[in-house]
Amino acid sequence: MIVYYALILLACSQTLAQPQRTRIAVIGDEGTHIDYVQSIVEQSLQESHRFELVERERVEDVIAEASFQQSGITDQSQAVEIGQQLNVQWLLFLQTHRTGRDYQLTLKVIDIERNAILRVDSQQLGTQADTMRAGAVALARRLIARVDLLHPVAMVDIPAGLFTMGSSDGLLDERPPHTVQLNAFQIDRHEVSRIAFEDWLVGQGRRTRADLRDPNFPATHVSWQDASAFCATRGARLPTEAEWEYAARGTAQRLFPWGDMPPSSARARYADSAPLPIDAPLLGATPEGVYHLAGNVAEWVHDWWGPTYYGTSPAQNPRGPEEGDFRVVRGGSWNQSAAELRASARSYSNPYKGTGYIGFRCARDVAPIRR
Repeated sequence: MIVYYALILLACSQTLAQPQRTRIAVIGDEGTHIDYVQSIVEQSLQESHRFELVERERVEDVIAEASFQQSGITDQSQAVEIGQQLNVQWLLFLQTHRTGRDYQLTLKVIDIERNAILRVDSQQLGTQADTMRAGAVALARRLIARVDLLHPVAMVDIPAGLFTMGSSDGLLDERPPHTVQLNAFQIDRHEVSRIAFEDWLVGQGRRTRADLRDPNFPATHVSWQDASAFCATRGARLPTEAEWEYAARGTAQRLFPWGDMPPSSARARYADSAPLPIDAPLLGATPEGVYHLAGNVAEWVHDWWGPTYYGTSPAQNPRGPEEGDFRVVRGGSWNQSAAELRASARSYSNPYKGTGYIGFRCARDVAPIRR
């Protein structure tokens, strides 16, 4: 019987480990060598296992049935109609054209449901077959690295509620346990990814191009100031310390985000050599669906750290001391012990410096419903 349940758990884990695939269709617009380049892009996207591609023959049939001219289907309204007929999430348009003596490949991604252009990117191809292949692969890799960024950021609704913050069993800065009332808020389902932060740095003029290595791992070596500024550009903010703990504990006062069972390698990444991708399917998510609140990387929160703050904390929506030398870090990380994964455990760090074990996620206020 034990073996039977172990096999079921293994099968479920393998299913969860498969990355979410985006259903797409690739359309090669008019251009020299477009068939060759399109085949390379399609192969790269298919091999990434991040996309489900509609066969080219099916795409061509739909275009023919709709009586669209191949050169005219980049019109956005027509693209939406084709995408709906193909039952895809995105349409990818490819076009080659001359820039001086070389060829250039341009990619446009259209979200069918939102009727929006998600991304436009270009890549020099040169004139030889090998440089064209390398250029097409490079363009595809940039899209693969950002596939999750092109979807809306997943946030989890945390309803307003009352809970006991802190612990009488932890360190002195976790005491005294005290009752806190919080307004409703949203918090990121996942930690902010490395590629999301890299693209933000490019947008701030602090990088010329994003580093595509391990794009879906959590962003680290991020100062508190940069984490806060990143969230602000999303119309969000860092969660307060109370919000973070409430998201981790819930009204049931969970000892860990998943419950009261002790940490294990199946539930969290800790006491190990490196973090995991932000969507790694461990079993330690909260019942509400917030991932990696314990382990993987510790996380910046809004508050200044004060070792005796809990003794004077307000009962409603506390935001920490008015000033301090350090900012609070929550959650424990890949290189810390199981004890530091407790939902009430507190830590702190220099806000002007990032480290390899601290990341972050964003939160957002929820406006009250007017009746």
